[in-house]
Amino acid sequence: MCNEYKSSIRLFVDSQLGLNMAVELDKAQSHYVVTVMRQKVGMHLEVFNGRDGSFHAEIEKADKKSVTLRCVKSFKVQKYVPDIWFLFAPIKRTRLDFMAQKATELGASAIWPIFTAYTQMTRINEDRLHANAIEAAEQCGRLDIPQIMHSKKLMDVLADWPEDRHIVFCDELAAGQAQTLEILQSLSVQKAAIIIGPEGGFAASERTALLNMPKVARLSLGPRILRADTAGLAALTLLQAFCGDWVET
Repeated sequence: MCNEYKSSIRLFVDSQLGLNMAVELDKAQSHYVVTVMRQKVGMHLEVFNGRDGSFHAEIEKADKKSVTLRCVKSFKVQKYVPDIWFLFAPIKRTRLDFMAQKATELGASAIWPIFTAYTQMTRINEDRLHANAIEAAEQCGRLDIPQIMHSKKLMDVLADWPEDRHIVFCDELAAGQAQTLEILQSLSVQKAAIIIGPEGGFAASERTALLNMPKVARLSLGPRILRADTAGLAALTLLQAFCGDWVET
């Protein structure tokens, strides 16, 4: 990459991208570029939209409320993460933000809050989850944004589950490490979903329903009981390391 195009700033935009195309930033992004990052006309940054790869863009117009960019060089060809859904019982807001950010960095294709019998939170700010996912994608170099699914009750989700998608059920009552490795080595993540319960665990009826699903792998995450946010990120890490894009050459 030529020195003239180097930039540490990456922005997700909704606009179509292509060589020589103009991109209008929204008010918040314009403020960030001009006021926070102190960028000026003629400087460069990277933009991506989740569809057209990423481009180096030059600032053509800049003030605190409006910034216009021009795509001057194609940078990265569009690439998508493995099709791994990340389903979890919502937790406190600060940790919920953390989970959305880290699930994005670890390559989840969808983030889906689910309500279980022991879930303590009853309301989810999906716009906030989306904003956290965008920020994490901008920082980690990802070229797409995970889909934020509308929160639903676990039993309703299972009742309408797609037949071709495997479930990785992280169960604190499952067998130990040796069996976990065997399960991971046999999995394919063509279409998979990790399901993490609340800190109180799953109710007996929920565990039975999960184990009765046609394509389910019951996974242990080690000898210790993990917090919900730790368990989710551990499961994503294992799946990516054994059969996701961490093993691509």
